[in-house]
Amino acid sequence: MQMIPKDLRDLVTFVPNKAEPIHNWFYYKEGYSRRFVDWAVKEFGLQEPICDPFCGVGTTLLACKQLGLESIGFDVSPLAAFVSEAKTREYKIEEIEAVLQKFREMEPKQIGKFPNKKVRRLFYEKQLDDIYFYYKKIDEIQDARVRALFLLALIDTTGRVANVVKIGGSLRKQKKPKMPVKKLFLGKVKKMVLDLKRVQASGPEPEVFQADSRNVKLEENSVGSVVTSPPYLNKIEYTSIYKIELGLFFREQETRLRAHIQDGTTGRDFGTKMPLMAKAYFDDMGKVLKNMFKALKPGGKAVIVVGGGCFPYEVVESDDLLIEEAEKIGFKKLDKIVARKVHCMRNRTIKVGTIRESVLVLEKPIL
Repeated sequence: MQMIPKDLRDLVTFVPNKAEPIHNWFYYKEGYSRRFVDWAVKEFGLQEPICDPFCGVGTTLLACKQLGLESIGFDVSPLAAFVSEAKTREYKIEEIEAVLQKFREMEPKQIGKFPNKKVRRLFYEKQLDDIYFYYKKIDEIQDARVRALFLLALIDTTGRVANVVKIGGSLRKQKKPKMPVKKLFLGKVKKMVLDLKRVQASGPEPEVFQADSRNVKLEENSVGSVVTSPPYLNKIEYTSIYKIELGLFFREQETRLRAHIQDGTTGRDFGTKMPLMAKAYFDDMGKVLKNMFKALKPGGKAVIVVGGGCFPYEVVESDDLLIEEAEKIGFKKLDKIVARKVHCMRNRTIKVGTIRESVLVLEKPIL
């Protein structure tokens, strides 16, 4: 008998990860929780290697490592791929502590400025000068893994001191107190070291790639299972909320993550009244599902968290439409579990309908 967690509505969000060591190194509101991955692996008997074609900041990959399972992940965002890799590597703690001591002895001073003028306006000048100082010093760290850990700590600190708040899918300017960059940055590194001492992850390091999941060509029958959550069908530009991190540290102000799941138009008929964005979304998701199907071993399962589309005059039920598309490709539907329902509102006052956030369980049949 299937055991559905009572708090599944919470498990499909990133919120539980706020209390999880290492998982909470970078808050990523678009993700789900480690406990969701643990439940999916156990409940559906998922086999390794486990693939996440929309790996975000690596919840699936880190959870698999902690479970002792092989995994592989892809994400089109350079920020997400970087965070995933930094969270899932093996570290020599004594090397991190040695570098941390050197940084404690440094006093930040102005040595230059980030070239991105638009992002610079979102900070107090002294704070951003300090961030740039540490950014250049981190670049001098010889060990690539230690360098990545310190850079992740600085990226997290940057988001905390910026004069913005993250609301929905965008940033809103909001002045904050002038918080000390050095104290926050070194405190973050110390916390990361404590997490590494507390958590034992016995599994292999996952493979992480910055790549477009529509175009990834994995070897046929090479993946045991899939656990993932594609971008939801909505009007949110997923890069907007992370434009500070992308603009300062990756020189990529626009990576068009929303377009990653809605480029172009489709020739297939999903209904003449469906918004063009939705048609393009399902066309792109069809490409991803085909790649999943080909890569999965016969009998392999895909567990996918999806959300419905909220448009001004209608609701698009993504879960049912994705199941239809998956079955055309050859998948067998094992289950659709509704995790939660939310109102779809127009102008924040008029209810258009109710959208579902669901967990789809698909299987590649054994011929």
